[in-house]
Amino acid sequence: MKTGFDSAINAAEDRGERALARRLKAEKRMSVALVTACLKRGFVISVFGRRGLAVKRSENKAEILAALFSTAEDVIVIRTEDGVKAGWFQLIYGNDGHDVVSDYSANDTCEAIWNEVLRPLSDKIEMAA
Repeated sequence: MKTGFDSAINAAEDRGERALARRLKAEKRMSVALVTACLKRGFVISVFGRRGLAVKRSENKAEILAALFSTAEDVIVIRTEDGVKAGWFQLIYGNDGHDVVSDYSANDTCEAIWNEVLRPLSDKIEMAA
């Protein structure tokens, strides 16, 4: 599945920039895990970047992932199928990769996704670096 990260990863590898490619791959892993966890829980996803709304209330994983990483940061907003906002996650690209999720709603839903899916993956990626 093609993502917004793929061309940047390929370009970094072509230039021999292994550390950059490793960071981008970590950001991709974290982002894919986040989108997958939200969709598995039945949420629809909107993606907001610096250029505005990129994806509106989608369940299409490929569409959502293609919209990520087009600017320096994205906000993923999750809603129930009937449109009730369940929370948000802020992604900021360019740090260490494992820390791409820089903030999220302080509520049971987002904290569960963080604690059950994202934090364990973040810890695993950080330990491997």
